[in-house]
Amino acid sequence: MDNTLSLPTLFNQRIFRIPDYQRGYAWEKEQVGELLEDLWLLNAPRRHYAGTIVLCQLPDAPVEMGSDGTTYATHAVVDGQQRLTTIVLLLNELSRALEAYPDFADLAQGIRKNYVETKSLDKWSIYKLSLNGKADDFFKASILPETPRVEEPQLRAAARLRDAKKQIADYLRRGDESEEEHRQLLTAWHGKLTQLLHFNLYEVEKEAEVGIIFEVMNDRGKPLTELEKVKNYLLYASRSLDVAESASDGLGDAVNRAWGVILENLMAAGLGSRGYEDQLLQMHWIKQYDPQAKNWDGVKSVKGKFGLRRYAGRHADLLIALREYVEDLRDSSAAFCDARNPRWAGAFGAFPDGVRNDLRYWSAKLTRIGVIRAFLPLLIATRQRWPSDPQKYVELVELCEAFAFRIYRIWGAKSNYRESAMFHLAYEVAHGMEFGEAVLEIKRAYGSREARRYFGEFTNAPDPSPDYGYGWSGLGYFLYEYEEDLAEAKGASPEISFSEIAKAGLKDSIEHVLPQYIGDRPYWQERFTASEHEEYVHDVGNLALTKWNPHFSNKPFPEKKGEFGARTENGELTRCYANSLLCQEQELALQDDWTKESINARRAKLLAWAAERWRVDFSDLDGAGAQDVEPDEDQPNDEVDEAEEGAGAS
Repeated sequence: MDNTLSLPTLFNQRIFRIPDYQRGYAWEKEQVGELLEDLWLLNAPRRHYAGTIVLCQLPDAPVEMGSDGTTYATHAVVDGQQRLTTIVLLLNELSRALEAYPDFADLAQGIRKNYVETKSLDKWSIYKLSLNGKADDFFKASILPETPRVEEPQLRAAARLRDAKKQIADYLRRGDESEEEHRQLLTAWHGKLTQLLHFNLYEVEKEAEVGIIFEVMNDRGKPLTELEKVKNYLLYASRSLDVAESASDGLGDAVNRAWGVILENLMAAGLGSRGYEDQLLQMHWIKQYDPQAKNWDGVKSVKGKFGLRRYAGRHADLLIALREYVEDLRDSSAAFCDARNPRWAGAFGAFPDGVRNDLRYWSAKLTRIGVIRAFLPLLIATRQRWPSDPQKYVELVELCEAFAFRIYRIWGAKSNYRESAMFHLAYEVAHGMEFGEAVLEIKRAYGSREARRYFGEFTNAPDPSPDYGYGWSGLGYFLYEYEEDLAEAKGASPEISFSEIAKAGLKDSIEHVLPQYIGDRPYWQERFTASEHEEYVHDVGNLALTKWNPHFSNKPFPEKKGEFGARTENGELTRCYANSLLCQEQELALQDDWTKESINARRAKLLAWAAERWRVDFSDLDGAGAQDVEPDEDQPNDEVDEAEEGAGAS
C-alpha cells in the first residue's frame, strides 16, 4: 500500500473530504510556522516528506466532472487532515499573492484550479477539500474566497483556520525585498510545493480498516490521544470479529458515526482538548462499567473489557457489547458537554426553553464553584436514565450545587472528598437505582454531623472570621450569588458576570469598604483602632463586589458612598456606591456610617441569607442518618484545570 507521491500527483483527479468523525482543524501558530519554515528551507534536489496521508475512496459519492472534462473521485481523509488543510490554505494564499502580478495570472488560476477550487460543466464550484462539520461553511465562505464573507468564527476550529490564513498571508506578503525579488520568492514557493513536497499515501478500501493500520504504525508524527486510541481499537476489533462481513462493516460505520458526534459535541462546547477527551472516557467508564476510578487505564481498560481473546468463540456477543459501548459513549458525550459547559449555545437544546433555562442556570452555578468531577458520572447517568423528566436533573444539580459549596468551599474539603461514593452512586443509578433513593444517598454521603456543624458555625458566626473573608476560595462565588439574588428581586440580572470576576481576580473585583490601609485617613482612624482594623478589614461583612475598586482606594466612607445622580465637572456620573449598577454597592449607599457595628450587622445579614440559600433538608434521611466521616485524601484527583482548559462555563 506504501506509495510516495508529489503534491500534483496526490491532487490529480481527487477530491478530499474530512469525515465528521475526525477532529476539527487543530493547528496553532507554532505548527503552522514550523511547516512554513520547513518548506522554505527546501532546496532541490532535497525533498520534504510531509508525512502520511491515509485515504479511502467513497464508493457512494458521485464522480465529479470539471468544465474541462477532468473527472474527480471523492476520498475521505482518515489521517493527515491537519497537514492537508494547512497546505491548501498555503496554496490558496500563494494564488492570491501571485494575482497581484498580471503576468502571473495564469499561474495563480492554475494553482487555484488544481488545489483549491475548480468549476463543473454547469459552472458550480468543485472544492478540492471539504472540511467536517460546521467549520466547512466558514472555510468556503470566509477563508477561501477572494472576497470573503464578513463573519466571526463560532467554533475554535474556524478561529484556527482564520488565524492560520492570516499567518500564511503575512508570511507571503512582500517585505523589504523589491518587487522583482518578491516575484521570485513566490515562484520559488510554487516550485517547492509542487516539486519538492512529497507524501506517503495509504489507500484503504474501507474506513474501518484504518484502525488496523494505526494499531501497527509506530509513529505518525504526533502522540495519539486516548480517544483516538479507543476509536482505532474499536475499528481494529470490528475487522477482526469472526462474524458476517455486513455485521463487521456495520460496527465500523457505527464507530465512525459515533466519533463524528462525539468530536462535534466536544468542539462545539469548547471542550476539544486532550484533557476533556480523557475525562469524558473516564467518566463514562465509571458510570457504565467500573466505578473504581483507580482501575481506569485508558484504552487498556477498553481492550481488557472487550478483548478478542476474552470473547473467543463468542464474537457475536462481543459485537453486541461493542455496539452498546459505542452508542452509550456517544450519548454520554452530549450529557458530559452540557454538564461541563452549560453555557455553550447548544447546551440542553433538546428541552423546551423554560426548563432549558433552569437546567443551564443551575448547571452554570455548579461549574462556577470549580469542583464538578465528583458529580459528572451521576449527572450523565441521571440525564440518560430520565431523558424525558428534566426536573429530576434540575433537582439533582441544585442539590449538588448546595453540597459543593457547603463541603468544598465552606468546610474546605479537598475536591476528591466522597468522590468514590459518588462514583459508585452514579454506577448504581445507571444500572437501575431509583431517583429518590439516589437523593438520599447523596445526603448521606455529604451530610455528616461534622459537615453540618461547619455549615452551622459559618452561618451563625458572631465575630469576624479569617477563614471566610478576603482570600477565601468561596468568596467570589458567595458575593456573586448574593448579587444575583438582589438583582433577581428587582426582576433584573447582575450588571457583572462571573467570568469578569474570575478574570479580574480578588484584587480588582472585591471592594474593602473599610480600606486595607488607613494610616493617613483620620475618618477611619477615629472609628477603628489598629487591632480592630486588622480584625475587621478582611471580614466578609466588609467586602462587596465592585467594578471600580481602584477608584475607591482608601477614601472615607462618605466619599465612597457619594450621592445618587452626582456628576463630575465633565458631566460624568461620579463613581460611588450610590451611582453603582451593582445592587450590593447600592445597599452600602443606604448606610449612614461605616463602623464595627455596621460590619457586624452586614455579616449577620449575609450569613442569614446564606443559611437559607444553601439550606438542605435532611428530614427524609432514615434512622441511620448521615455517615460520620472526615475528609478523605486517599483518592486520586484528576480534576481538569479549568483555567487552563478554558471551559467557558461562566
